Amino acid sequence: MDRRERVMRQIRGQAVDRVPLMGGWFHGVDNLAALAGVSAERYLESPVENLARANLALDVDCMIEPIVPTYRGEIRTGEVLDARHAETTAEDLLRDGEAVPPTEAGVLAAYDAAAEERKYREYFRRWTNALNPLILVPNFWDSVPDFHLFDRYGYNAYFSAIALYPEAVGRIFWKMAVEARARNTIILRLIRELELPPMLFTGSDICNTRGPMVSIAFLRQHYFPHERFALQPLVEAGIRVIRHCDGNVMPVVDDFITIGYSGFQGFQYECGVDPYQLAARRSSRGERPLFFAGLNVTRTLPFGTQEDVRREVEYVFDFTDGGAGLFFFTSSSIGPEVPLANVRAGYQYAAAGAGGEARAKHARWPGGARDAVL
Repeated sequence: MDRRERVMRQIRGQAVDRVPLMGGWFHGVDNLAALAGVSAERYLESPVENLARANLALDVDCMIEPIVPTYRGEIRTGEVLDARHAETTAEDLLRDGEAVPPTEAGVLAAYDAAAEERKYREYFRRWTNALNPLILVPNFWDSVPDFHLFDRYGYNAYFSAIALYPEAVGRIFWKMAVEARARNTIILRLIRELELPPMLFTGSDICNTRGPMVSIAFLRQHYFPHERFALQPLVEAGIRVIRHCDGNVMPVVDDFITIGYSGFQGFQYECGVDPYQLAARRSSRGERPLFFAGLNVTRTLPFGTQEDVRREVEYVFDFTDGGAGLFFFTSSSIGPEVPLANVRAGYQYAAAGAGGEARAKHARWPGGARDAVL
């Protein structure tokens, strides 16, 4: 079974010879160079080409838009400092919300659909060619309203505005949803035309380690309806939409399903995420969920042994009932400090079926016994 057939059959819930392996989030020039069989210096001469080689060495089938490290020691960053938003207030969000046009036509008055189509067509052409023979999985964060408005306004102003002016913040989300829906209509057309895998990976972080960052009541009134509106063209067309799941998402899993998601990516098991409960859910169309799931990048991969890695792979196969709907992946981006032997062990064991019928059953995440590591 070739890569494309394996990916397409797994999406459709059909039998596969093994679970598809997914790549894309891998920091660390030295590790990637070693996988690609070149020196770090040679790797940096053609980072995209060598990134594809590295993933081929792991026998990866498909990739989301990859992280492309371009210098040694590069790590994932994403800090937001309120000191950089000292002049921003909740009233700035009130003003911006009140300035949103009252109609969809008004929001889209300056929207250039032709330019957007050219942009996405070029995106798909570029990454499909760069990753060949790996299969590109569509991944667009702007397919939904951006909950991370704290990037733009700072935490204090943003969360204060949610408390003081929820309707105004909701208007900002609605505007982004209208734009995202128009964007998704184009993406849907290109997925069909270019015969890309009929799924899309997206979703803003809305949870921390304890649960939603804001009240569920706010999300259900002012965010989730707009997320659903944005994704509706894809969901109604039968595209499997996979929800990014950082933090403890358990309180809002049913909301994700109502929105139209039929798959999940993550997970931070250490935050209380119970993947067995996720696996028991069904989409609004009655489908078993798809999972972009696998190795924990904060504990197991950097600090565990190869045996710890294999136990976690078994855990992932357990909660997916032997790999049903599973695209074997990592919970987030692999750091440069991760022992390459652990990455290889995880992908090799997953490709082998995690021991088949001899898999050990785990009632809980096996990494929980090593909480003291951190």
